[in-house]
Amino acid sequence: MLTTTFLLALSACTLAQDLPSPLLPWEITGLSTFSPSGRPGNSPYSSLFVAITDPNTIPFPSPASFQGPAISLPPISANCSVRWNAYTEQPFGWLTPCADVAPGSGRWTVEMVKGNATAEGPSATRDFRVKIVLERSMILHTGRGILSLVFEGEGAFSLGKELRMVCGGSGVCSLGLKEGTSPVLVRQVLRERKCVYGECE
Repeated sequence: MLTTTFLLALSACTLAQDLPSPLLPWEITGLSTFSPSGRPGNSPYSSLFVAITDPNTIPFPSPASFQGPAISLPPISANCSVRWNAYTEQPFGWLTPCADVAPGSGRWTVEMVKGNATAEGPSATRDFRVKIVLERSMILHTGRGILSLVFEGEGAFSLGKELRMVCGGSGVCSLGLKEGTSPVLVRQVLRERKCVYGECE
């Protein structure tokens, strides 16, 4: 999605100079996985849920003659969910869009990546990595171009380290962040800066 912020003075070169240095890491405030019990008649689906926040406020310069308020991209949050058939599907490599907490502020996606922190092989619910991408787009002050920023980060999660397991009497188990681990900090980088429409220079 595109933000409705109109930037008053911005170029591709200026933008790199005005990013906070270093960027504050993303914060994963909630993460859980669910596995089916395997009993007849129960749901066959597993799932992953991630709640993430970008705490950064990214300011942009304005001409000296401009008398209006300062312009910036505010902190944003999103909730991400992945669902798959535990018996016939592996979710690794899927690109799944997230739901913005504040619609229109950015576009988040998550991708599950194989992990092996436990040395027992990758598991989509017990030992995995999550690759997170955030794209934010801005209409330039001239109205003739749209500039896109793409940020990327990745976090690792495994049972016994970041995650703990809770199982019910029915055999249904879920994993969540261990007490004291939230928020999990994910270091992100500016992967790409591109002009997606018109003239951005």
